Amino acid sequence: MNWQLRMKGYLVIRLCGPNPERVINMAMSRGIGIWDIIQEKEGCLLFKIRLGGFKALRFLVRRTGCRMRIVRKRGLPFIIRRAGKRKVLVLGAVFFCLVLYVFNTFVWFVDVQGNFLIPSEVILQKVGENGLKVGARKGTLQKDLIVKQLLLEIPELSWATLHEQGTRITIEVAEKTPIPLNENSIPADLVARIAGRIEELLVLKGTPLVKEGDIVAPGQPLIAGYFYPHIQVNDDGSITPSGMPKRVRAQGLIRARVMHKTEARCLLKEEIVQDTGQETTAVILRWRDGEIILKGDSAPPFERYRQISRIRTVFEGRKLWGPVEVITITFREQTSQVIERGLEGAYQEAIMRARKEVEKELPADCRIISEKAEPLTPPKKE
Repeated sequence: MNWQLRMKGYLVIRLCGPNPERVINMAMSRGIGIWDIIQEKEGCLLFKIRLGGFKALRFLVRRTGCRMRIVRKRGLPFIIRRAGKRKVLVLGAVFFCLVLYVFNTFVWFVDVQGNFLIPSEVILQKVGENGLKVGARKGTLQKDLIVKQLLLEIPELSWATLHEQGTRITIEVAEKTPIPLNENSIPADLVARIAGRIEELLVLKGTPLVKEGDIVAPGQPLIAGYFYPHIQVNDDGSITPSGMPKRVRAQGLIRARVMHKTEARCLLKEEIVQDTGQETTAVILRWRDGEIILKGDSAPPFERYRQISRIRTVFEGRKLWGPVEVITITFREQTSQVIERGLEGAYQEAIMRARKEVEKELPADCRIISEKAEPLTPPKKE
């Protein structure tokens, strides 16, 4: 419905008579606004009319011998008329709206969000000292000043803001994340893990204790975990540190030439045993005085094999039964092959095995520069 009709008011009329359609046509030809015409039954119409056209319609109805009745009254004029008869109710509604407006100008709830380490009571106490508390008038609050003072008085906060929703003010904060202490932040020296000769030295943090070409032993400090704030250059070009040293965690890039030595043996004639990939599994339920084969056969079907057993206790039992166990036995078939390498073949196989043992000991970023292999000298017989 148009809001103008609501403001001016309109009526819902029921018109009954021998020819109500004639009344409608006469009213509309004279400019009387009528709409939403519904025929309820034969000779009876229901429609809506503006409040100003009701008197003119009543005159037409009298001339045609029809009857009309006001069914409903809608619009602001009728609401005001009904309210005028209930002055106490109107005054109560006005007083309620006035009280609601006055109460809405105060702060009745203060919440804190985003804090994990700092208690909410501490934040509420700090903002309360600057005027933000329950019962304070919202118009007198200086939000920017409250946020600024809160960050100054609580250094653990990195950010804060205020959100207003009716009579509730929410303080949203973000705490500073402290850097956790770990091994990388503890002062320490950089020491040699194994013996070797220094080939390259790059100091990132700390004071160097060795130089390129030095031979170092395991555990020997290479870079000291301190540095001097000032460096003095002498007349001869040498450098002399000065000032109070500061402890740090030494860092640097050091490359050294190290020697790894190992021994490996290979027989001239060897028997090599390996799996063929064929296997069978047996599952046995066992208790104190007996067992039941649930799956497979407890006897291995292979002539040469290796056995893998797994035992799982399903019931501890008592003295009568004892523990009840499920045993899974896997038989894997194996074959053997005799290899005759000869003297030179056995020597090369031993070198390859020794190389693999050395590679296991090397770090991932190391590489073999050179290698030397020598046959072992048999011990002298007395």
